[in-house]
Formats: sequence, C-alpha cells, structure tokens
Amino acid sequence: MIARQTQRPRRRLHIHVQDIVVHLLLLGIGLIISLPIIIAFFTSFKIPSQIIVFPPEILPRQWTFENYIVAWNVNPFGRFLLNSTIQSGIITLAQVIFSIMAAYAFAILDFPGRNGLFYLVIGSLMVPFELVFIPNYQLVSALGWGDTYMGLTAPFLVSAFGVFLLRQFFLTVPKDFHDAARIDGCGNWRYLWTVLVPLSKGSIGAFAIFAFLSAWNQYLWPLIITSKVEMRTLQIGIRYFMSTLDRGADWGPVMAGSVIAILPALLVFLFAQKQLVRGIAMTGLKG
Repeated sequence: MIARQTQRPRRRLHIHVQDIVVHLLLLGIGLIISLPIIIAFFTSFKIPSQIIVFPPEILPRQWTFENYIVAWNVNPFGRFLLNSTIQSGIITLAQVIFSIMAAYAFAILDFPGRNGLFYLVIGSLMVPFELVFIPNYQLVSALGWGDTYMGLTAPFLVSAFGVFLLRQFFLTVPKDFHDAARIDGCGNWRYLWTVLVPLSKGSIGAFAIFAFLSAWNQYLWPLIITSKVEMRTLQIGIRYFMSTLDRGADWGPVMAGSVIAILPALLVFLFAQKQLVRGIAMTGLKG
C-alpha cells in the first residue's frame, strides 16, 4: 500500500515535468517563427542610423513614429488598405455562402452523380493556382475586369476546401434533424439556414478565418491584374512605395507598412483563435 502511494507522486511529477518540457519547446518554436514579425515591429520604430548598425540591435535606442508617417503619406496607403479590405471581405463572404450551399448539397441531398462530382471538387485541391493562372488572366482581361474589384475577386469566389470542410461537419449532424424538419413542413432552404447553419457556427467561423487570411495575404494575382496605383492592394503597395522614396529603400517605412499589413490578420487570429480551434475540432472526418 505504501509502495503504491509513493509511485503515484513520482508518476505525477514525471507527467508535470514532461508537460513543462513540451510547453517550453513549443514556446521556443513559436518565438522562432514569430521572430521576423518581432524584428519588423521594433525596426518600424527605429531611426535610419540605427537600422543599419552592426551588430544589429533589436530594441530601438530612440523610438520614433516618423516611419509610419512616411509610409502612410508617400503613397495612397489608405487606398491600399481599403482595397485589401474590400477584396478580402468580398472573397470571404462569397466563399462562406457558396461553400455552405454546396456542402449542404453534397452532404444532405441525394442526386445522381453526387459522389463523383464531390470527388471532382476535391480533386481540384491538387491543382495549383499557378497552373490556371494564365487562363484566369485571359478570361478576366477579356471580360474587361482589369483594375476592378471584380477582377481581384472573381477567381476566388468559390473554395473547394470550404466545401470539403463544411460537408464533413454537416455529415456529423444527426439525420433525424432533417427528417423532423421535413415532417414539420420545412424545406431544404429553410432547414439549411435556420437549423443547420446555426449548429455549424464553429466550423463556418473557422473556415471564414482561413478564407480571410488567404485573401488578405494574396500577392501574385493582385500584382498581375492591377496596373493602376489606386487599385493596388496593401501587400503590393508595401513593395510599390519602396521605389518612390527619395531616400531609396528605407527599411523603416517599409517595416512600418509591413506592421500595418500584418495587424488586421493578427487581430483576426487573436480574437478568433478559440473559435478556430473549436471549429476544426468539431469538424469530423465522416463520409
């Protein structure tokens, strides 16, 4: 009896030590991954003479907001921010709505060729965007959508990943809910938006975060489809204003612009991380 009691504290102590080691390891990995963001943040508050010193210094000796003023005024940075917000908002909203409707069809409705069509949608995930980049550009240009919000968003209004993610969750909802709703005279459209969508808030929220971050960080497509300065997005604007500075590539304003670009995505992730984790955890792999 005494031997068992002495073994339990040792086992608990071993578990606690293991948890501490794992958390310290994850903390170190997180710091390494976030190191570029930390350096960019502190560099944005440095005076030019301190940025190029060797050995480099992380913390600024003299804090200044001049870099943010230069970054905001050297080009229409507010317009860049507005373009990125509109583009990301349209893409996120469209992907969520279309993914909900397509996922409902693949999970609940029974129609000929359903499985084959779903496999075709999943197969599109293996096709890189660079492969269809030129056809998309030719189509958008032929429609006259260059330098427009339609051109920025049209190729990304539907997400195969969102269809797959939400379909997997819809399959976990008991079929009795659908049968009961049909008995009460509830049609497919009403059942989707009044019953299924409220039950799927976690998964829908998780996908919305993924969609927003992906749209916000786009670089190649906005670079090609836009030629006017007033239609550039924030990510393009950061690189664009480097050549317009009289002092050349001044890394202080560049880092200030980068911090402004990172901030919205970082705030979205920080405030919605619990819903993101819960949505992924609740999404099963049934079917």
